[in-house]
Amino acid sequence: GPVAELDGVRVGERLCLEGLLTIAPGQRILVSGENGAGKTTLLRVLAGDLEPDAGTARRPARTGYLAQELPPHSTRLPLLDAFAAGRPGPPDEHVDRLLALGLFREEDLHVPVAALSAGQRRRLQLARLVTRPADLLILDEPTNHIALDLVEDLQSALAAYPGAVIAVSHDRTFRARFGGETVALRAGRRVDGGA
Repeated sequence: GPVAELDGVRVGERLCLEGLLTIAPGQRILVSGENGAGKTTLLRVLAGDLEPDAGTARRPARTGYLAQELPPHSTRLPLLDAFAAGRPGPPDEHVDRLLALGLFREEDLHVPVAALSAGQRRRLQLARLVTRPADLLILDEPTNHIALDLVEDLQSALAAYPGAVIAVSHDRTFRARFGGETVALRAGRRVDGGA
């Protein structure tokens, strides 16, 4: 069966999905539409970050959500410790896995998160998401704050990711390489003819 579904979901005037939107295991879905079309609202409902006024949202227990805005980071934890937080074993055991993603250099590992640039913090979020077992990844503008060469690294990390992915992105390179299906929204409603 599907890993996630939205059934008749409505959020004020921002989102009004008639019928069912289902996400199958391993499926790739790109949500498109103008600003204000309801894309972020759809992702937030799917992530469990926003309760719909009507309808139901079902998501897997293991869901990863990358919000458009970076979370505030006042943490003095070094990058490596922040990456390893909540994972078994001491941080040092996670060095190879983090470096293998190609998102950081070895000399970055001991920099406190508070001292990282916006781009590096975004990379840290992405690194945690793509290395954590999840059945669904929800990505809202994942290429915000990151350089062009990193968009390619992100694509390769996603290509190797076995779960389902639903994303919103204005980035042409990202969209062109994302593959999968498109769900088009206009003024909070689906206009791609999908059921």
